[in-house]
Amino acid sequence: MMLMRARRFGRAVAFVVAGALSAGCDAGRPPLGELRLRTEDFTIRVSPETRPTRALEPITWRVVIHDTKTGLPIQGGQGRIFGTNKDLKTVANGLEETGELGTYRSNLMFVTAGMWAMAVQFRRDSTQILQKTQDWTQDILSADEPGNIQTPTSTRVTDTAKTPAVAPDSTRKPAP
Repeated sequence: MMLMRARRFGRAVAFVVAGALSAGCDAGRPPLGELRLRTEDFTIRVSPETRPTRALEPITWRVVIHDTKTGLPIQGGQGRIFGTNKDLKTVANGLEETGELGTYRSNLMFVTAGMWAMAVQFRRDSTQILQKTQDWTQDILSADEPGNIQTPTSTRVTDTAKTPAVAPDSTRKPAP
C-alpha cells in the first residue's frame, strides 16, 4: 500500500514538473508573423515589430541571420530590406546591428497601402556579394485618417470669488 502511494506521488510530481517545463518552452516561439527565408549561405528570419503595418507610419523590421551550414549567428554583416508596390514605388533601408547575436533592425515607411513585394539582401562583409532572398508579399494597411485629433475643450470658471473680476494689466500704470 505504501509503495503504491509513493508511485502515485512520484507520478504527480513528474506531471507537475513536465507542466512547468512545457510552460517555459513558450519563450522560444518565433515572433508573430515571422517569415523564414534562405539564400545560398544564410538562413534569414524576418518579422515586423510594428503592428499593424500601416502606410505613412514607420515600421520596424527585425531580421535574424544565421549561417546555413553551421547554424551560427552572423555578426558584423551588411544588408538591406526593401519593397516595391505595383506602381513601382520603392522603399529601402539598411540593416543596423542590435545587441542580440545575429539580429538586425531597420525602419521602412510605405507611401501607399496595398500589397508590396519585399526582400532582404545580405552579405558577411564588403568583400562578398549581396545574396537576395526570394520575394514575399506584405499587405500594408491604410493609414489612419488625418484629423483624428480631438480638439481640447476648455471649461469656464464659474467661481468668481477665487478670481478677480478684472485681471490686472501690466502695461498700464496704476491710477493715482
